[in-house]
Amino acid sequence: MLRMSENENEFVLTQKQEAEIKKLLDAGRRDVPNFYDEGECEIIYVPVEDGEIKVFHHKLEKTKTKRPILFVPGFATTPWTWRKFHKPHHGFAEYYHLETREKASSNIRKHRKADFSINKTAQDIGVAIKYLGLDKRDYVMVGSSYCGGATIEGLIKQYFNPPTTVVLDPVCIWTYEKFWINWVLPIMPPIVIGAFRFVFAKLIMSKMKNESQKERNMDFVRGAVPFKWRKACLNNRKLNLVPDLPKIENEVFIFHGPKDKYHTGMTFYNYAKLIPNGRFFYMNTAENDRELLTGIIGTAFAEITKEQVLPTALAQFEVDLQRI
Repeated sequence: MLRMSENENEFVLTQKQEAEIKKLLDAGRRDVPNFYDEGECEIIYVPVEDGEIKVFHHKLEKTKTKRPILFVPGFATTPWTWRKFHKPHHGFAEYYHLETREKASSNIRKHRKADFSINKTAQDIGVAIKYLGLDKRDYVMVGSSYCGGATIEGLIKQYFNPPTTVVLDPVCIWTYEKFWINWVLPIMPPIVIGAFRFVFAKLIMSKMKNESQKERNMDFVRGAVPFKWRKACLNNRKLNLVPDLPKIENEVFIFHGPKDKYHTGMTFYNYAKLIPNGRFFYMNTAENDRELLTGIIGTAFAEITKEQVLPTALAQFEVDLQRI
């Protein structure tokens, strides 16, 4: 089991562990179609309050994994951003790629009281789980970043009860560009945001050195729907799930990879400590492999049943939480 470094602000991998991560990544770099390519997935629209959300469903006559994956990607991302997630298991695993209401693919009625909060997102996920019949199956739920936070919210409010819950860098406190969200967005109509979003994005990212994160953010900007983006930011600007983390009854596997402006390791380590059955894992890699690594983690859990709890290949990356 991994431990923190002496300054208690970092996690250290051994050379053997780094080599194992490289081995897992190399195995996951499969030459398969993107999940959103025509004919690769069935498209399902799930009815939710005020509209419907989109789900990609990849199902085969015969699967090699023991259970399906339900993946819920981060805030307002596009399928392109997460194309690497399904590479490790595409073609031999059943999976669902769920796009939440703040994303461009949702059909949500536009009105003043439209709700794009993380709580509404969690409710939508619960509706989708039942609509897809997953509540009656053994499945792996994987949530990333903002939708990792929505997964946490769903567990707190008991909107769903996955057999296995995996979250990568879950957002439990809103940390995104508070100045812009608190002072600029409230007085700026969506039409102006749409017209100048690339200018605003370049200003916000002017000092960002992480090229992979900049590329990911620009893809988000290109696919953003101003009305949805503005409502989601304003609805969530006071988000703080941390006081409610001790209420979670489920076992939660929290994974952290490369840190960036919005994702620092100690934050998620402390979240895991607050969850009674929380567990924390550190698997560092290059930033441009973040999505692939997440997919590899999801694949590993899909290859075992809920009774087996933790994939052997991932056990060595668990960090001692040092609970008092």
